Amino acid sequence: MGTLERVPAWATTGVGSLPFTDPERAAAHAVAAYDIPFCPQLPRLEGDMISEWLGADPRRCGWSPERDRERPRAWDALLSELATRPPEHGLVKLQVTGPATLACALERERGGAPSRREALALATELASWLAANVAEQVRALGERGFDALLVVDEPALGVFGVRGVEAAWEPLRAVAPAWALHLCCSVSWDLVERAEPDLLSFDLAVACIDRRAATALERLLARGTRLAWGVLAAHRPEHALHGARRLSSALARVPATGEQSLLTASCGTAAWRPDARAKSPQRWRRSPPGDGPRHRTRRAE
Repeated sequence: MGTLERVPAWATTGVGSLPFTDPERAAAHAVAAYDIPFCPQLPRLEGDMISEWLGADPRRCGWSPERDRERPRAWDALLSELATRPPEHGLVKLQVTGPATLACALERERGGAPSRREALALATELASWLAANVAEQVRALGERGFDALLVVDEPALGVFGVRGVEAAWEPLRAVAPAWALHLCCSVSWDLVERAEPDLLSFDLAVACIDRRAATALERLLARGTRLAWGVLAAHRPEHALHGARRLSSALARVPATGEQSLLTASCGTAAWRPDARAKSPQRWRRSPPGDGPRHRTRRAE
């Protein structure tokens, strides 16, 4: 059975960033509250998705292939939580800032306008560096009996451009048992079809499911790609009904089954203040089986 085939229908997972400042609490939430646990990114501690990998001042510290970095702040806590609450399907999600997005940040700091060849070369170098770094996390999970789903987050594709960028992702797609693209920007459906990720994660509030999108998604599903629909606004629970309607509208155009689908938060979860909600980790639970995606209710662990 394939890596993603083991997860339950309409499984939930997080996009990546969480608003916690306590790594232990973040890890407990990431393991207890979702069907697929993930390594949380903590922008309030690690900086945004750029500085998390390149440092607070790219002009000063820059990047080089030799530069190493520490594991994410919540990494050790995550491993401890996984030992206590191992997922039955054995899948854990990791996420990296995509090489095209990091290349855009570096070139912006340098103030230059590189050629397309130079931009792609830099992105490919960055991808190799990211892959070598995350390979250690994949290995550590494997030693504990878990498979990794590696998500490459590329919000800057609109600036970087899409021509040929799928080649820069090759080092990353090879490092884990399954790989995914997360796009919280306008989706280039041609690019996604060329890349053929194992999983495509996107925000339904940003990516309109028009005729072109529906055609691309049907083709991807036919090839075995799974879809992570970004609809759960954990930091805006009053909008849950709106998210459910958005998902129902998308499914009316794209006949994806629950076994082909995951549910994720919409982008922006890191802005939510967890101290304004219940302090215990919470879990999304499935209601009894139905014809469509099952609505979730929440309970304290």
